[in-house]
Amino acid sequence: MKKILILFISLVLLVSAGTINSFAITDTKLSGEVSRTTEELHEGVTCTHISLDSSSKYNKEEIWVIEFDPRNPKFDLQVTGGGKYTRNLVTVKDTVERFKEANKDKGLVPITAVNGDLWMVAYAHARIVGRGTSYGGFSDEVVKHELTIPRGLDMYNGEIISSPHTSAETPFEGQFDAFGITPDGRTVLGTPSLQIKLKDLSQPSMDEVKITGLNRLPADKAIMIYSDKFGEDTASLDDAYEIVIDCDYDYVIKQDAVIKGKVTSIHKEGDEEPKIQENRLVLTARGTRYIPKVEGIKVGDEIEVSFTLKGSKSDNDIWQEVTNIVGGHIILVRNGKAQSNGGTDKYPVTIIGNTPDGNIILLVADGRQADYSVGIKVGDMPEICKKLGYQNCFVLDGGGSATLVNKNAEGNYEVVNRPCDKFEDGTYGRARTVVNSIILSYIDESLIETPSPEPTAEPTPDPDTPEPQPAEKKGCGSTVTGGAFLIGIAAAALLLAKKKHH
Repeated sequence: MKKILILFISLVLLVSAGTINSFAITDTKLSGEVSRTTEELHEGVTCTHISLDSSSKYNKEEIWVIEFDPRNPKFDLQVTGGGKYTRNLVTVKDTVERFKEANKDKGLVPITAVNGDLWMVAYAHARIVGRGTSYGGFSDEVVKHELTIPRGLDMYNGEIISSPHTSAETPFEGQFDAFGITPDGRTVLGTPSLQIKLKDLSQPSMDEVKITGLNRLPADKAIMIYSDKFGEDTASLDDAYEIVIDCDYDYVIKQDAVIKGKVTSIHKEGDEEPKIQENRLVLTARGTRYIPKVEGIKVGDEIEVSFTLKGSKSDNDIWQEVTNIVGGHIILVRNGKAQSNGGTDKYPVTIIGNTPDGNIILLVADGRQADYSVGIKVGDMPEICKKLGYQNCFVLDGGGSATLVNKNAEGNYEVVNRPCDKFEDGTYGRARTVVNSIILSYIDESLIETPSPEPTAEPTPDPDTPEPQPAEKKGCGSTVTGGAFLIGIAAAALLLAKKKHH
């Protein structure tokens, strides 16, 4: 009877504590694996370091794998930039430290972080006036100065920062995928789109205007819109037709947002470029087919701009709920099946995805360092990810951007891996600046400042009001729920055991 009782109480405690997921990577060995060490960064967060030697089919590799359950209510996972504007490039470590300082009143303490999305680079996409840059068969000038903006759809804590890379931005290298997280820790990997529409409320007869993208390059044959998170200007060429829309409130671009404002100025070819400032939207049109779509808008018109995030038929519902999104590319595992891609490049890489039981895995592999780690061949990535337990995953930024930052025992943040960029002395390990980072924090409720309640004055008794009488007792009117209910069951079982013993 005692054994049964002990088992029963143990089950009660487990149910009270909640379901504990087992981590997927602990029992899986990779080809040529010579060492594997796992440490717990925080309760429920593991970091596993795997070393492969040159006998491995994947060659010499150094790999780090972070795993955690995003549904843990004590965790907070956010995608965030490191600077004031979305186009600022900041190292992961600096972003983590800034994030901690900015969120200390919310009790958020970062545990681990990796780099996020790729960005539009000057040598390929943001071809700058006067540079003579050519890439992928395109040599046309696109911007007046460099714009390092995310390649994919990105959302920082509920605010949409950028729509995905558009076909108007040349060279177009295919649709970008996205990884989304809901506030309760559910995850989704897919290819959502952002639909943006503009209405001129002062001219109801004017056709609704479809906007090509949010905070994208001011490309030819497109109509782009820019938020106050983009930067101080659009860097558009002189042939752009630009409309300034000022709002009298602090807008936030989020799912199903409808933003209203008034046109305060219009800038035609040759005019001074408009400035982006707080609570302002700037509309930029280029191309003979696109400028006429907005030429009817006049100064003083009331404008309405709507934003709608859309997923596929199978995953649209969850995309409506996500509050953090990071863009990426090259899906490696989808619904538990490794996706063959045939890539032969060896690549330092960062990969994000989920496991069948809902955990998140973040993988960082070093590379381009022959005597240390050569980098994973793109064609081998699906097989490795499948063996490590991914159900769905894709590639974030990589190369010199692949960075893992962990909180150490002293509470400081350090780069754990060895990035392939070099310091001035020629040694490897210099962390590169990136466009955004993914940060996992735990919530320390002791750090949250709660305002003291204001004292309330004692009410003055009304002499005509009779004294309240005790309520008539009508039996047990309270309810026992949750842990108290389970403890009650355990106590009853204990009493029953004692009776049987005597």
